[in-house]
Order: sequence, then structure tokens, then C-alpha cells
Amino acid sequence: MSIYQKILIIFLVGLMKVNFLYADDSQQLQSLRRSIEEQEKRLALQKKERSELVNDLKQQETEIAKLLTSIEKNNLSLRKLDQEINNLVKQINILTTKQKQQRTVLAKQLESAFKIGNTTELDLIFSGKKSELNDRIITYYGYINKARQQQIKNLEDTQIQLNEKRVELQKKQASHKTLQIKQKEQQAGLETNRQNRQKTITSLESSMQANQQKLIGLRNNEAKLQAKIAQAEKESRRLAEEEVRQAKHIEEKQKNTSYTLNSDEKALMARVSGIGKPQHQFNWPVEGSVAHRFGESLQGELHWKGMVINAKDGTQVRAIADGRVILASWLQGYGFVVALEHGKGDMSLYGYNQRMLVEVGDKIHIGQPIALVGSSGGQNTPALYFEIRRDGKALDPRGWLK
Repeated sequence: MSIYQKILIIFLVGLMKVNFLYADDSQQLQSLRRSIEEQEKRLALQKKERSELVNDLKQQETEIAKLLTSIEKNNLSLRKLDQEINNLVKQINILTTKQKQQRTVLAKQLESAFKIGNTTELDLIFSGKKSELNDRIITYYGYINKARQQQIKNLEDTQIQLNEKRVELQKKQASHKTLQIKQKEQQAGLETNRQNRQKTITSLESSMQANQQKLIGLRNNEAKLQAKIAQAEKESRRLAEEEVRQAKHIEEKQKNTSYTLNSDEKALMARVSGIGKPQHQFNWPVEGSVAHRFGESLQGELHWKGMVINAKDGTQVRAIADGRVILASWLQGYGFVVALEHGKGDMSLYGYNQRMLVEVGDKIHIGQPIALVGSSGGQNTPALYFEIRRDGKALDPRGWLK
């Protein structure tokens, strides 16, 4: 074999190895692409499942809030019915005693008439015996008959009242029983919703176990909150600007004359004057221990933009200052949120609520209850999420709280 033939054989063998390696790399690339596509499909499916779980959580927490409101109203109705039933029982007891007394008096009157004898008033009139004694007896008979008729009428009236009260009592007792049954059904529904909510939270946590996924979720929640606040501010801007114009007009009045503000004007000035410098001047929205402080690490590079205050479920959340409601809605990660605008770019925000007691546009006074503490938004324990913002930037709330 010549040298040229050997070189040709080596070249062909090398070419075959290159083709084999190229084919192997191509197969690996195709396999990798298929894996990526499958992973993307799984991620898309997980994202869809999380979105559905978030919607489920929103519906469950909204239903819980409605049921709690209905149960509270039913409790008030039940207490009112209990009071009405007690009053009716007392009235029936009084009427029963009165009836017994009237029967006793009537029995005595009949007994007195019987003792006088069989001589009737007509017998005396037609007997022909005219005397002063007969006149007195006739008059006496008249009094007795009149009194007896009155007692009979009183007894009849009392019996009618008794019958009416007893019928009314039966209706109240029936209403009470119906309301109690409804209350039990609502309590059962509440418990079912709470169990479903816990399952949803567990499923959400399971689908977001990876730190990166949780970080992405937290970023999305914060972005949605920012967007919702921006939208709320945009929608309320016209009203806010109008209130600022009114406030300037009032200030001009005060400068030129010894003008005295009325209650509405004072409230308006308080709403648009902002919350001032942080001088520890406001009461806390709720009393409780601080679970998370402003600036504390939340996840990765994210930090808490507000503070989380532990509090008993159902505790009233109070506005720290006068303002106007610009947001009252359920938001992913924050649950039921109320945001108050205080003027001059100042805002306070209250989240994780069990339910809200105010609506967008409501004018709020300092210390007014605006929500009830809860664990909405998928929280595990009842608490209040509280923020203070100035010109859209979150600031440490502790500077304003006593």
C-alpha cells in the first residue's frame, strides 16, 4: 500500500469520526430543545395553576368577608329578637295577672248581686212602693250594673290583648328559630370556606417553594400594588385637585378677615394638609407587637416597604389621620387593602384585612374604623400590613407613630 493510499484511508476515517460527532451533537441539541420546550410548558402550566389558585383565594376570602358581615348582622337581629321576646313575655305575664285580678273583681260583684236577693230593679220600679229607700236601691243597682259591664269589657279587652301578644310571640319565636338555622348554615359555610382557603394557601406555597419563584411572586405583588395605587390616584386626582382649590380659597378667607371655619371646612382642611413631619404624633392603627419592620429583609434583595403588626382577628383598624379613601380592594399578596389619601402627596395603606368597612370616596376622620384585622392575601396569622407613602415613596411609618 502506497503512502498516498494510507493518507487517504486516514482522511476518510477522520471524516467519518467528524460526521459521527456532528450527528451526536445534533441529537443532543434536539434533545436539549425538547427539554426546554417541556420545561417551558410545565412553567406555563404552573403559572396558570398559580393564577387560578390566586383567583380561588380571592373568591374564598371575599366569601368569608361576606359571611362574617352577614353573621354579625344576624347576631344583632338575634339579640334584638331576644329582647323583643323577653318584653313580650313580660307583657303577657302582666296581662295574665291583670286578667286574674279582673276576674276576681267581677266574681265579687256577681257575689254581691246574688246576696242582695232576687229583687230586681224593675221589680222595685213597678212595685208601686215609692220610697227614698227604693230610690237609693235603684241607684245602687245602676252603679253595680255599670261597674259590672265595665269589668266585663275590661276583661274582654285584656283577653284580646293577650291573644294578640301570644300570636306576636309565636311569630317572633318562629323568626328567631329560622334565623338560628340560617346562622348555623352560615357558620358551616364559613368553616368550609376557611378550610378551602387553607388548602389553597398550602397549594400556593407548594407551587412556589423555590426561592426564585417566590421572589418573582413578591415582585409581581409589589408591582400590582404600585399599579393599583397609581390607578387609584389617577381616578381621584380631579376630586383631590378640587379639594385643594377649596382649601386655598378658605385660606384666603382666613387671611383677609377674622373668618371662622365651620365643621365641614375644618374637615376639608384636615384632609388636604398632609401628615406633616415624622414627630411620633399619631396613634397606631392597631395595638400589637411588630412582626416585621420597615426595611427588614423580605426575600433576596427585596425589603419590607411597610410594617406588619400582629393583632387579634376582627380588631378594628383605625385611620391614623383625616383623609379620603382612594383604594378599597382585594390585591394579590396583600388581601383586602384600604388606602387613604391625606393631601400633599401623603398616603397611608392598610392591608391583610378580614374585611373593609369603607368604600372609595368616603371621607375619613382620624381614629375612624376603616377595616377589621384579618389574614387575607394568603397570610397564616392575623395581622395588619401598614405603609406610609409620600409622593409614591414608602417611608418608615414608625417616625409618625407614638
